[in-house]
Amino acid sequence: MQPFAPTSSIPSRGFTLIELLVVLSIILLLGGFALHGITKQTASQRMDGLQKTFITFLLSARKAAVMQHVDVIVCPIRTQRRTMSDTSVCGKRNQWHLGVLAFTDHNRNLKLDANDAVVAQLPGFKNATIRWRAFRNRAYLRFTAQGLTDWQNGHFLICGTSAIPELSRQITLNYAGRLYTAKDRNRDGVYENARGETLQCD
Repeated sequence: MQPFAPTSSIPSRGFTLIELLVVLSIILLLGGFALHGITKQTASQRMDGLQKTFITFLLSARKAAVMQHVDVIVCPIRTQRRTMSDTSVCGKRNQWHLGVLAFTDHNRNLKLDANDAVVAQLPGFKNATIRWRAFRNRAYLRFTAQGLTDWQNGHFLICGTSAIPELSRQITLNYAGRLYTAKDRNRDGVYENARGETLQCD
């Protein structure tokens, strides 16, 4: 009887360095795509939240005007006062991302005087800009005691600082003080205005 002889087998072989690098590159590439998608989705959700917050703020200002039967001014906050005795006034045009203030304006001088009161306030927004475009081209928004906009129908354009189209949002305000948001009608991830045009932030 012959002793047991092992049959010939395929010699064991490990991965080469090139093969390992190729596999690692594929894993990193797929992970990068996944991370990009998550980051983009998070940024989009952040813009949605900012839009909802701003709508709630505007509705609060309009409600205060009607309930208190007085004009309410909505405007960017001026970040610095000239003197310690200086009253709070509106800031410059299109600086809404630095903070927004809504206050009663009994004497219609656009200042927060002693007999006026703050009805709502928002802090500054990070990684976003807000532009107000309206008929009569004013840097502020006025709600009258009837809840109207003093003929200031227009829109707020909310953009990310990177100007990515998917992060653009728009709040339209008509003469009656009603609010409408831009929609993604063709479901391509980019919002369009009432005319069906893609929102432009550049």
